[in-house]
Amino acid sequence: MGGRSDAGTGRRSPGSRVGWARARWPTVLLLTGLAVQLAPWLLLPVVLTQDGPAHVDGAWVLLHHGDDGAVGELLRTHYAIDLDPVPNMLTTALLALLLAVLTPGAAEKVVVAGFVVLLVAGLHYALRGVHRRAGWLAVAALPLAGSELVVYGFYNFCWGVALALFAMGWALRRRDGWTLAGAGVLSLLLLLTWSAHLLPYTVATVVVAGLGVGRVVSDVSCDLRPARAVFRHLAGPAVAVLPSLALSVGFLVGGDGRHGAAAGWPGAARVASLLTLYRPLVVGSWWEIVPSVLVAGVLAGLLVRALRPARVDEVLSLGAPGRAGVGRARADRVILGTATALSAVGFLLSPEQLGEEYGFLSDRLAWFPPLLLVLFCATAPPTRVSTRQLAAGCLVVAATAAVLVRLPSQLHDQRDAAEVLSVAADLPAGATFAVLRFSGNRDGVAPVPGGPDPLRHLSSGLAVRAQGVDIGHYEAIYPYFQVRFADGAELRRALDPGLDGLDAVPPWVHLAAVTGRLDYVLVVGLDRAQGWVRHAQRTTRVLADLRAGYVEVARSHPSGHVSVWRLQGETGG
Repeated sequence: MGGRSDAGTGRRSPGSRVGWARARWPTVLLLTGLAVQLAPWLLLPVVLTQDGPAHVDGAWVLLHHGDDGAVGELLRTHYAIDLDPVPNMLTTALLALLLAVLTPGAAEKVVVAGFVVLLVAGLHYALRGVHRRAGWLAVAALPLAGSELVVYGFYNFCWGVALALFAMGWALRRRDGWTLAGAGVLSLLLLLTWSAHLLPYTVATVVVAGLGVGRVVSDVSCDLRPARAVFRHLAGPAVAVLPSLALSVGFLVGGDGRHGAAAGWPGAARVASLLTLYRPLVVGSWWEIVPSVLVAGVLAGLLVRALRPARVDEVLSLGAPGRAGVGRARADRVILGTATALSAVGFLLSPEQLGEEYGFLSDRLAWFPPLLLVLFCATAPPTRVSTRQLAAGCLVVAATAAVLVRLPSQLHDQRDAAEVLSVAADLPAGATFAVLRFSGNRDGVAPVPGGPDPLRHLSSGLAVRAQGVDIGHYEAIYPYFQVRFADGAELRRALDPGLDGLDAVPPWVHLAAVTGRLDYVLVVGLDRAQGWVRHAQRTTRVLADLRAGYVEVARSHPSGHVSVWRLQGETGG
């Protein structure tokens, strides 16, 4: 037979090797695709995401705020710490723990790589909760591993999505009812998800509650007493959600959840974005639309197959035998389908932001339609191995193509980042500094407008390496992060009253207002600036203030793209 070894040799027969390959292809394909996604994050010298350096800086300040010596005193002068629980603190705490034993670069690599692995594992876990043969669909998580919001550096949101998948997967496995231990695990998963981000937590909570309600309806239709059905399927989730729900109420009542006016209402382009998966997948090049459309096409094909009514009961009976089991599995299918539809409607109708405090709302919502759609498709996945292999192969190819399209831009950004970080040795420990940028990020082939700028907050990464204070540390001006600029010591507001001029190209700042209090100024890209930038009135003014109060003391290597200016009358450390 095909499963036996050759007699007397201990070797597998050809039929056995073919059978092994057929059984293991999902694992091999998934691990191969995962390795491709991890490679840029782990092998390139620096993790480059827009907000990532600011997150690392916040964690470093949190870790060293109480230190003795000049650096600790400097941090206490410029920063205040707020450890009240908010749904935006998980990765800050994780980074602080990692920075105690790793370099800043290595710590950030662990956080990003950890998210990628956790996302794939979370989707695999949830899929297996839907149907034990659906784990191969976890390759659908791979295109998200380097997508838009990951490159923006929204680490808390990304970790929140991965943890939400585990919470939903745990609930999907509780078709027969909840135990006290099961409710305890769900409560922990929801707390972790809440600590990362409120939106994934909300989605997970709604899906878990929906699964419970659907199963109650199914059991009652099978003649189970309503009270018993409610206790079996809803009591556990109700108890589990109480701690995180209490934190949510405290967050909202305490005023930390306040937001500004809604802006950026949707148009027809939002529909195209959903159908092509432009959001959430495309980062910086129009060429990325090709793999995003391929992913959308595969998911559409899986949806068509999953909607074929002749196959549904047969497939459900394989995953959940027995009348009650099939009924609950069918109820789960309805809930997952409804959740997919509602998430798509939410994306199509939501504003882009609720004030500056809650931006990228539609971009965040864009993650949930494809992920929930994959879970719905798992309720009736393709049964033919060749169909599964084709779908999974296309998803891995699409995710790999996106990595290759982004690579040239990433390599260019790595060179620019190395240039900026090379001046860390020219800044003495305990110094305050601001970075003025006169040339923006150069995108790769066929750049799309807007998009993340991986060099925008690199100054905060420089602050960690130089053990100083970056006046442009963007985390420190918002109330929902754990570190913020202290009252009475905020150079940022004096330099940049609108809090948005320092990040502009060219910068719109009042350097004369902080001369004598700001130790160093770094000028980036003036030699590469476009003509209108060089001749802009604000450029002329800030350069005049710079030359009046500071003296150039160093330039970066190898191209001199960055110049370091020290306050006149001070000596370097």
